[in-house]
Amino acid sequence: MNRAEDYERAYRKTLEMADLVRAGTSLKVFVALGPYPVEILHLKEARGLEGAVQEMQKAVDLAARHVAAGRAIAFGEVGRPHFPVGAEIVRACNDVIAYAMASAKRLGCAVILHTEDPTAETFAEFAAIAGRAGLDRNRVVKHHSTPLTRPEDNHGLVPSILAKEDLVRAALEGGPRFLLETDYIDDPQRPGAVLGPATVPKKTKAWLEKGLLTEEQAWSIHVDMPERTYRIDLRT
Repeated sequence: MNRAEDYERAYRKTLEMADLVRAGTSLKVFVALGPYPVEILHLKEARGLEGAVQEMQKAVDLAARHVAAGRAIAFGEVGRPHFPVGAEIVRACNDVIAYAMASAKRLGCAVILHTEDPTAETFAEFAAIAGRAGLDRNRVVKHHSTPLTRPEDNHGLVPSILAKEDLVRAALEGGPRFLLETDYIDDPQRPGAVLGPATVPKKTKAWLEKGLLTEEQAWSIHVDMPERTYRIDLRT
């Protein structure tokens, strides 16, 4: 990606794939669009850091058009690289996060964050950015989150937890206010990474059968939380 327009081509490909799944199955498909944060490193080489931020903000604007038209329900993933980077990159990424959150406030949609593994302090940082943007914290999803589900730890943001039993056990200690994900990567060189696309329903069924999850908790995680977070209807 060297320009914001490159993102528009990627967005349209994503939307086309969603349409194909809808046409070929009975599944509901909801799309999130946004500039993947690691791209800022490539854009910086091509356009300088200030130019990279501008291109990523333009990419948010392009995604916003699809949100406004009802083709997408959230900005995502936006955020910061998940590996250590310099302070100037972090500041630049925070500018993009703030811009996406302000856009989400205007459009009434959610934001999905891709960042380093969060601590309570990280959650507080993102909560503060959301507060300055006027965005409700419960519209901010931390993808690939650590199992920090207590309100005092996540500061009202929504943790999205990998569907692994040890993580779910830890997450449930703070209550069922979280989402479950696979972080699936359709990479022929890494089949099944991170978790396969059928993992969440299969694991949920198994955890219900063994008593790790109650039906009430499963309903909260799989219905109430996504409906409330993304303002979608999963029941019709």
